[in-house]
Amino acid sequence: MEQYLSTWIRCLIGLIFLVSSVSKVSGRRSFNEFAAAVEALAPVPGARRLLAPVVVALEFGVWGLLALPVPGAFRYGAGLAAGLLLVFALGIVLAVRRGTDTACRCFGVSTAPVSGWQAVRNLVLAVPAGVSALFGPGSGGTTAGQILTIAIGLMCGALVTTLDELVELFRPGAWTTARPAAPSATFRQEKRHDPPDRRPRLRRGVVRPQLPAESRNDQTPAGAGRDPQPQRQH
Repeated sequence: MEQYLSTWIRCLIGLIFLVSSVSKVSGRRSFNEFAAAVEALAPVPGARRLLAPVVVALEFGVWGLLALPVPGAFRYGAGLAAGLLLVFALGIVLAVRRGTDTACRCFGVSTAPVSGWQAVRNLVLAVPAGVSALFGPGSGGTTAGQILTIAIGLMCGALVTTLDELVELFRPGAWTTARPAAPSATFRQEKRHDPPDRRPRLRRGVVRPQLPAESRNDQTPAGAGRDPQPQRQH
């Protein structure tokens, strides 16, 4: 039983830190976003330029040590994972207490803001990692049992890496759509007092016939406003 548990922890923690580290350096934009998140979560001098690269390097070291088939490397990798998870949990708790609403960027592409459940998640993951660091990897077991344990560990690790999106998806109010804003009172008041348009509307394509000059109801004689032509003198 001990050997299966250590294999499950190796796959679980190893996959989590593998996805976390690779996603942060998958592009320049990804790393810049993670560095900005580190600066917001840990407002200390040099957080963006020094602390962010150190965190990524340590995450690479975790899954690299866990992948080695050496008992000592497994212990160091599990201990490093437990320490990082505890530090991450503490940083998230302090950020939540300060009211920081920046994205955690725990797995690079995650855009979910920091919350208390992420600290709980890290604390839960730190427990098996710390136990593995104390007792080391087990030995023995059947081949079929090891394969099944590896599959279960990888599935659990994949689930953990997507928990941020799942929690954000089922968060209360995530599906609430904003109602359109009601028209302002000023607009309604102006609309209410606008005079109705009483001009006759012309149908498209219909030309109204013009009245002859004799039938026009015009009191102004034709040619009014023009200077009369001078009469010829005989």
